Amino acid sequence: MLEQQFHENIDIQHVNTLPRRAFYIPYQLKESAYRLETRYQTNNVTLLNGNWYFKYFNSIEDYSSSLEIDKSQIIPVPSVWNIHGYDQIQYLNTQYPIPFDPPYVPKSNPCGCYIRSFEVTEYDEKSDYHLNFEGVDSAFYLWINDQFVGYSQISHSISEFDITSYVHSGTNTIQVLVLKYSDGTYFEDQDMFRHSGIFRDVYILKRAKSRINDFRIETRVNELQNQGIVDVKLEDKQGLDSVQTRLYGPDGALLQEAEISNLHRFIIETPQLWSTEKPTLYTITLTTKSEVITQKIGIREIQIQDNQFYINGQSIKFRGTNYHDSDPQTGYVMSEAQFMKDLTLMKQGNFNAIRTAHYPKSPLFYELADQYGFYVMSEADLETHGVVRLYGEENTDYFNLITDNPQYEKPIVERIEASIIPFKNYSSIVSWSMGNESGFGVNMVTAMSRVKTLDDTRPIHYEGTFHRDKSKSYDLSNVEMISRMYASPEEVEQKYLTDPDLDKPFILCEYAHAMGNSPGDLHAYQMLVEQYDSFIGGFVWEWCDHGIQVGQQNGKPIFRYGGDFGEELHDGNFCVDGIVFPDRTPHEGYYEFKHEHRPVRVVEEANGILKLRNQLDFSHVENYLTIEATATFLNGDKTSFDIMVDNFEPHSTQDIDLSNYIKIAELSDILLRYKLKNEEPLRHINFELGQDQIVYQRQSTNQHELDVQEGPVCYKENSHSLIVLANGYAYTFNKENGSLISVVYEGHTIVNHPTKNKIWRAPIDNDINVRKDWEYMGYAEAYTRVQNYKVEENNNAVSINFEIVIVHDVVPPILQGEMAWTVQSDGSINITYDLEKDIAGPFLPRFGLEITLPHTFEAVKYYGNGPFSSYSDKGVATYLDYFDTTVTQNGGNHIKPQESGSHNGTTYAKVSNDEHQITVTSDQPFSFNTTHYSLEQLTHTMHEDQLVEEETYIYIDYGQSGIGSNSCGPELSEIYQLNDKHIQFQFKLNFE
Repeated sequence: MLEQQFHENIDIQHVNTLPRRAFYIPYQLKESAYRLETRYQTNNVTLLNGNWYFKYFNSIEDYSSSLEIDKSQIIPVPSVWNIHGYDQIQYLNTQYPIPFDPPYVPKSNPCGCYIRSFEVTEYDEKSDYHLNFEGVDSAFYLWINDQFVGYSQISHSISEFDITSYVHSGTNTIQVLVLKYSDGTYFEDQDMFRHSGIFRDVYILKRAKSRINDFRIETRVNELQNQGIVDVKLEDKQGLDSVQTRLYGPDGALLQEAEISNLHRFIIETPQLWSTEKPTLYTITLTTKSEVITQKIGIREIQIQDNQFYINGQSIKFRGTNYHDSDPQTGYVMSEAQFMKDLTLMKQGNFNAIRTAHYPKSPLFYELADQYGFYVMSEADLETHGVVRLYGEENTDYFNLITDNPQYEKPIVERIEASIIPFKNYSSIVSWSMGNESGFGVNMVTAMSRVKTLDDTRPIHYEGTFHRDKSKSYDLSNVEMISRMYASPEEVEQKYLTDPDLDKPFILCEYAHAMGNSPGDLHAYQMLVEQYDSFIGGFVWEWCDHGIQVGQQNGKPIFRYGGDFGEELHDGNFCVDGIVFPDRTPHEGYYEFKHEHRPVRVVEEANGILKLRNQLDFSHVENYLTIEATATFLNGDKTSFDIMVDNFEPHSTQDIDLSNYIKIAELSDILLRYKLKNEEPLRHINFELGQDQIVYQRQSTNQHELDVQEGPVCYKENSHSLIVLANGYAYTFNKENGSLISVVYEGHTIVNHPTKNKIWRAPIDNDINVRKDWEYMGYAEAYTRVQNYKVEENNNAVSINFEIVIVHDVVPPILQGEMAWTVQSDGSINITYDLEKDIAGPFLPRFGLEITLPHTFEAVKYYGNGPFSSYSDKGVATYLDYFDTTVTQNGGNHIKPQESGSHNGTTYAKVSNDEHQITVTSDQPFSFNTTHYSLEQLTHTMHEDQLVEEETYIYIDYGQSGIGSNSCGPELSEIYQLNDKHIQFQFKLNFE
């Protein structure tokens, strides 16, 4: 039992911790200057990362400080104990994991006791020893050499203790008791796996008695005089009259130096400014008689004017992502290599901004963001979302239960302070976010006021103002942007962007929910961003799928999500909502974002003249990238050339006359690829930054018609079937459902499964809401019934015209009309649909024909939108061309199986094995897909690794409903819903 219960006291966040300060690692004078890659390589640091003895307790009631620890049990630090076999792995979105009874937590509160020894080589009485914990979830008690030192909480914050009086020369012992739950749990209800443990670095700093404790560096830009202004302020020092400060240029050359006692201003003529495009860093050093502190800085200034967000005098847009600390093997633990993997992918995907959802990152992250150039919205470790679920389904009337109750002011303000003070000197941070999904109230007003006393150079963001009680009056003067999450493009435009009273920039802190096959609405949002200056962009939800790796299958990782670990309370696969997999393999949504945010965009085309817009904020196009064009002509010939531009300024447009390069008359399409001109740290020369394609006229697919000898065509029938014979082919049709049930060519069976008219797709995650309506209407089990049929025969063809209804029990006919199979004398088949939809029913997932072939059909070639899948609202990353792939590759899926791999805009497709092939052609573009998994299996299987390959399934669709982002975002826009009252569709099949 603990003698004191600090973890159940709202008024106590910390015991015996040092005042918060800017993060830094002090070096000794004789040592090399601080560098990120050698941050702990100083005699001033004793790093306590590594193996610790560990004892897990199911309940804090079982713990005793005198309890012997079995030294055979060890755990690495940093880590989370859930990944190492202790406690329950649990994923929750909004629900609290414990009864809502703040500040109290269950008595059966799991905890972990960590013990290790460390050496103090020679105790120096002229120095102090400060123990730092950069992240512990959720709260912890600390002992050194069996003496109680202190307590702290706020999981994603730095806790620093003065342990000078507790340590001695030689071997010392540290003991840390980490609690799973504390009163802080009520303020940390983020959407994530709920892990526990010491998950960030632990180290001891040896500090001189006379030292700098805290300092601030602020920069501004004087555009008129082309000067950079750097203010260095010593906010807390002890035993020092003055400090030497030096300013070094980006090349490491000393530019200026001064002896300061409090404040000094450096003025830099013609500075190299910091931005995401050019993240140039200067260096400030602060030197005392025994220590040197190094801080990298970028010269930049932030302003909000005219409802726009300005960096260095230029209006910028946030092309951002929400970024949790999440790894499938280490949980919350993020190393430099893990950060670098993510930041590299982000830079290569044209992301320029990161929201640290939903807590501050480790200092290492901000140093990397400074170095590689990202605008960071740094968020406080504050979320009380669970209050909306206290009485069942989500009720936002309770959103302000904590933030509008003065009883909780202190913990909220402390959390805000913890998110700002340590990170105030990082240039990449351009906005402070007050937290996430915590409602609004008097505590947030107080906290925002406190932010402005801490830092008035960065604007405040908080989406929770949307949920404030409109019947009350609050001071919103410190809220400097209007923020929403998951508002539809229509709502964004109509409610905000066209509002004449709009007086702040508008931003989407979360949008385009990227769960599963998603998102499908990026383009609609981006068009508004480009149209309205006041729409300053947004942050996609979210960067990576949250999943726990539990093994491998055929060299591919196996991931699990909520509910897979025996936990009773969970939120399923709602955590699998990123644009990259847990192992950072990109989803197609990653490439959608990349191409949507290409640095140059064709905004208009007329008579062979392309109008290009430079989307860059600080770079001329000709200095930043090259434009490589590939022209494809109607006969299939291609030619490539470079398009030259000159003096192409940021945010400007230029016209490109294609007739200066090629003859337009026989042009099918032109594809522009934008490639990086110069080497960058995270992108190589010629790295492709994006693309545009203008299609003038599709290539004809007639050249793919099989060259066979025409012959007579005839038919015969029995009580159940119609058999059509033509040119060595025998086609058998079912008279009851109108399906083609077999194809035999010269005695060899090609098809021996009946075709099916399909209106169902394996539901994508974004179908979660409409799926209930689809299931009620029986869309998944809908079948075709023939009401009548007529056979027309002549010398060149036999046509079977079926009058059909697509039906299911209980509900009225979903579709009805005519389906015709016309077998030509050359053995090809024309299929024609002329159907009416019951418009009273919900929109259709899809409509088309399913053809089942033997599993050996594997090779695929198509002329359509590729190489990624494409739908009516998702396909910016695709372009029209001929693509060769396989059924296996095309049917790539998601952690939770669902519809994927379709290609709209297709007019030719071929699927083959070593002996036979089937081709589909049409003058009417269709959606094409092929996979080894049936719709039934994809619909009902919960994990990708549990799929079992079956036959080869081909889908030739009139269309599908769009993708959208309705798993959390707005309903699918009507323009992307397959709800056509009249469906007319035709295509041709050739078997060989």
